Amino acid sequence: MADMPDSTPPSSTDASDSTLRVSSDLPPVAGEAALASETVSVAPIGQAEPAPPMAAPQMRSKTRGVADVVFLIDVSGSMAPCIDALRTNIEAFIQTLSAGDPANANAAAVRDWRAKVVGYRDIEVAAGEGVQWLEDQPFVRDAAALKAQLAALRAEGGGDEPESLLDALYTVATMDASPKGSQSEEPGKWRYRSDAARVVVVFTDASFKETMSIPQAKGGALQDVANVVMANRIILSIFAPNFEGYDRLSQIDKSEWEVVEYEGLSAQEALQKFTSDPANFRTTLKQLAASVSRSAETVAL
Repeated sequence: MADMPDSTPPSSTDASDSTLRVSSDLPPVAGEAALASETVSVAPIGQAEPAPPMAAPQMRSKTRGVADVVFLIDVSGSMAPCIDALRTNIEAFIQTLSAGDPANANAAAVRDWRAKVVGYRDIEVAAGEGVQWLEDQPFVRDAAALKAQLAALRAEGGGDEPESLLDALYTVATMDASPKGSQSEEPGKWRYRSDAARVVVVFTDASFKETMSIPQAKGGALQDVANVVMANRIILSIFAPNFEGYDRLSQIDKSEWEVVEYEGLSAQEALQKFTSDPANFRTTLKQLAASVSRSAETVAL
């Protein structure tokens, strides 16, 4: 599993199968830089302005060990083995998330986490088949509830068509959030962006459509998704085939891509092999949880 930003990449699948990791840590969103700007006064022409006293640097408070995690899963027909593997091994993710990474002092336990499962398909194909293109669920706080959400997913339809991942990412990234200073939280909303790290984990065996169809972003493309992902402080982790589009998605700030690829296998066969070994996939989820632990730190705004 490729690590979240500012971490050392752990090992993933069998090295002989040649998996590749791509990650990026680009400059922060322009809006965040503007928040840190200072007001500068200018003296009238002809008058010298006295030098201001040196001000002590202001440190923003940080929230550590708090995270909201969304598992965004392709639920077209070929994804059944991956969904089954996630359901079987999700406890390993939760246990590592709650315990932290003993080998890394910076990966403290996530003391307060919520997670949920969201399934997505090709919008047009789903409409023709009479199924929902997006299956959303509320945030929960225990492994049993998360397993129940995974069990409720039905991998069906879609064939080998590109799926509507960009639409799904845009929808999740722009999900409503609790207001600043809120004393309560809602299971259908992100927590305020300074109160909890926001992580989206994608599992898919297909390419994605380059143009969005949802009304709020109709005609939009990957750059529009990148904008809302960064503006809403989403940490993106993708498990996907070696298709060109995922290389571009991985360039979004604080994103990572685990290429699921085996020589001689199709994208669908590769993901099935990746998830078919219970011990190996359990290790992958533990590494993913450790990455989330290292990333569960936010700066107050």
